[in-house]
Amino acid sequence: MQGKAAGVKQLLTIYVQLLQIIATITFGCFGSCYGSARSDYRLMGRHGKYLISPMPTAALSVPESSDQKPPRPDDTGGGLEDLSVVIEHDDTNTLEEFFRQPMSFGTENLTLITTQVGATAHIPCVVHFIGDGVVSWIRRKDYHLLTVALTTYSSDERFSATHLKTSEDWTLQIKFVQPRDAGTYECQVSSTHPPQSIFLHLNVIEARAEIIGPSVRYLTPDSTLRLICRVLQSTETSEFLFWYQDDRMINYDTDRGVNISTESDYNYSELTIMRATKQHSGNYSCVPSNAQPASVMVHIFKGDNPAAMHHDHVNGSPSNLQITQKWPIWVSTMLASLFIARHNWSQMDVFHTTS
Repeated sequence: MQGKAAGVKQLLTIYVQLLQIIATITFGCFGSCYGSARSDYRLMGRHGKYLISPMPTAALSVPESSDQKPPRPDDTGGGLEDLSVVIEHDDTNTLEEFFRQPMSFGTENLTLITTQVGATAHIPCVVHFIGDGVVSWIRRKDYHLLTVALTTYSSDERFSATHLKTSEDWTLQIKFVQPRDAGTYECQVSSTHPPQSIFLHLNVIEARAEIIGPSVRYLTPDSTLRLICRVLQSTETSEFLFWYQDDRMINYDTDRGVNISTESDYNYSELTIMRATKQHSGNYSCVPSNAQPASVMVHIFKGDNPAAMHHDHVNGSPSNLQITQKWPIWVSTMLASLFIARHNWSQMDVFHTTS
């Protein structure tokens, strides 16, 4: 560093001497202009790009009677220090360090990130002017060190840090998110003492499908069956959405009168059967790729009592219903048998006593 500073001073000295010679030839006043031919060197530009601009004072001189001041070779309107002050600065500092920007975070503190179960969570941490600093991720609920730079220190391989050389973003990635992953995470930068940190909160939700309307449907033959399924609380697009009748996937059963219309993001789907028959009765399920499924029971009946069918559905199969109806008779029969047996035992006791 001392060698560089000495070299800069030597170049400046040579440059001043050249200006003195030019001033002598031009103005013919070597002796009188020696003191006034000092160059005014100033730093031009910012952000690590510096231009030394020499302006001889003799060339800028004006008559004393004039009120006009000589122009300044300063494109910033003044305020920059003389180059000699910079050169005489501590030799351990370079010009870049002299104008160095302090480290700062580009991500707001206490940012909330929401993701769904089974998805991949990305928790961002943007750091400006990181310099030689190192980014570490810490899980706050147990103070477990997850990553340092791009190295993972957790035994859970779902955690990793991602960063591109041209980026200022150090993102914590969590694959196959589970509800237990919810909580606060700390992004810590060690370029300062003490280290600086921001805290980010991960919220984990569970996406689920919903079939609009009641959970049990009653239709007559040749009527229209229409089921609408939508995916709730989803933070990312599903890869597919299938419809099932009992255990059979029916997305392509057009020959059985099934027509399914699904949006491109698989968050909304509609099933339609124009002329439903008894074979269309059963349990219908809407199953997205990344959400909990939903189902409804469909009954296609002719002349049956819907109320009785609903009663059968609530209490179980018809056989269970018959057992429930016969329960009081069975209890009465058992109690009567016990009463008769007890009466016979009493008579036997009386007989033995009389004897």
